[in-house]
Amino acid sequence: MNPMFHTLYLEATRNCNFACQSCSSGSQHKDKIEADLPFDVIVNRILIPARNLGTKNIDFSGGEFLLRNDAFEILEKANELGFSISLLSNGSTLSEGNLLRIKEILGQNVIISLGINSFDEENIESRESSQEYFFKILNRLESHHFRVNVSVTMGSFNKLTFCNTLDKINELHLPFNRVPFSPRNSDNYEWMFDKDTMREYLHPALIKYFKGYVSYVPLFLSTENYKKYSHQKDNVNHVPTNPSVGCWVGSFYAINPKGDVAPCPLVSDHVSGGNVLTEDLYDILYKSELFSKIVDRNNLKGKCGKCKFRYTCGGCRVYSYYKTGDIFESDPTCFIDDLSEKDLKNLEEETLKQYKNYCRMVHFGSSNK
Repeated sequence: MNPMFHTLYLEATRNCNFACQSCSSGSQHKDKIEADLPFDVIVNRILIPARNLGTKNIDFSGGEFLLRNDAFEILEKANELGFSISLLSNGSTLSEGNLLRIKEILGQNVIISLGINSFDEENIESRESSQEYFFKILNRLESHHFRVNVSVTMGSFNKLTFCNTLDKINELHLPFNRVPFSPRNSDNYEWMFDKDTMREYLHPALIKYFKGYVSYVPLFLSTENYKKYSHQKDNVNHVPTNPSVGCWVGSFYAINPKGDVAPCPLVSDHVSGGNVLTEDLYDILYKSELFSKIVDRNNLKGKCGKCKFRYTCGGCRVYSYYKTGDIFESDPTCFIDDLSEKDLKNLEEETLKQYKNYCRMVHFGSSNK
């Protein structure tokens, strides 16, 4: 069974050769980038403790991770420790030489994640790259037979093209994950979406595809149906982790370049349960007040705390934080109160269909590892 905190999002550097205006990690603020955590700290304070407490998957991110001088040594150590590895990149460091080095170190134990927010010229504004650039890097990765995932940031800025973007990714036979835009290190609050945008544009696109990891909210899946088709046992975790659905808080956690540990990378630099430089990772995840509370969805406030879907959905803790100032508050982008009984029933049926497909994909993949 997957434990809580099965996936670590490790933001190992803010250094980047792009300067996207609303970069979540703050890489556009070149004068404020701190020194990277040293190799021995990465290994002894993060990687080894994470593996010991049951973390199985690690997402290496930045900035641009491969700009670290010791990036390949870190990848080699993570592979040696038995992590399943994902590498998030803007593509700029994925040269032929670096790809051969990655393959030499990791073999098939890597998924490379590329980002695109729309397949048109507007992608340049949010990603500082074009769709032609995306396909150039994608073709290079596929020529080396790398597994590829696509990250799509969603917000008010691309609401009109979001459905077409997911359709295109599906046509490419690629899995994806959606990333709700957050003003973590920018003042660009106007790119955030509201309840109406979620209902009219974003949710109708998300609910169509189980390959999006069912990592979106609102998720209209009952606890009964979740447990019926999952491998999760009663009274094990307070959040769904086998497989993970809805809000992934409790399934994953994030560590930023300063060593702060957050329940989601999109609230890093703002919300932390502790720092690995001064506290043991286990104590932060299992003993800190923040993590002890946030992994029990009975602690959610308002309608999220009372909702029949609170276990499987959990609301978006990121939008709760940025919209209300309280990470435990109700998700302000949820539109469940505006639905008729018929509309809600239809959404439950569609959600269940895609969830069952998702479970088949997850369990099939697990059985072949």
